[in-house]
Amino acid sequence: MPNIRWVTGWLLLSSFGAAIGSFQYGYNIGVINAPQRVIQDFYNESWIERHKEPINEETLLSLWALSVAIFPVGGMLGSFAVDALSTRLGRRNGMWVNNILALLAALLMGFSKIASSLELLIVGRFIIGLHCGLVTGLVPMYLGEISPISLRGAIGSIHQLSVVVGILIAQNSCQVRHCEQRLHQ
Repeated sequence: MPNIRWVTGWLLLSSFGAAIGSFQYGYNIGVINAPQRVIQDFYNESWIERHKEPINEETLLSLWALSVAIFPVGGMLGSFAVDALSTRLGRRNGMWVNNILALLAALLMGFSKIASSLELLIVGRFIIGLHCGLVTGLVPMYLGEISPISLRGAIGSIHQLSVVVGILIAQNSCQVRHCEQRLHQ
């Protein structure tokens, strides 16, 4: 039986603060699927604005595939950098620096619509992939280090739980938006 006196407010705050990155990882895995048509329409509008003609179907499919596939490529490269970042900066400071990547990715993806730039969306997906790759290593290491031995399994599972909750919320929010769009048509 775990010793409950080890569960402090700081332990809970630190654990759930670290798990926000894990939530972002899950969210970004799940969020890309449902709005496929919306993103493809955005790509077509951006293409028309630049080239004065609609995008052909093959190019649109290639851009969509790149948008989906660039996230795990970034994740793979980010996961390769976990050791270097955690050794140089430590786990906590590594997560702080990693949050800069999340902010940069959010800004790029957010401004892609304003700038009518499909490239910003794709680069943003790559950078959030880097962020998520780093999260997969940094967060579990950090949680393992801050938790008392008697609570290590429970605290360590917060990472996996946050990933799954992120996927759930992404799928749910995308389904709700998709249903609302169909009702308005």
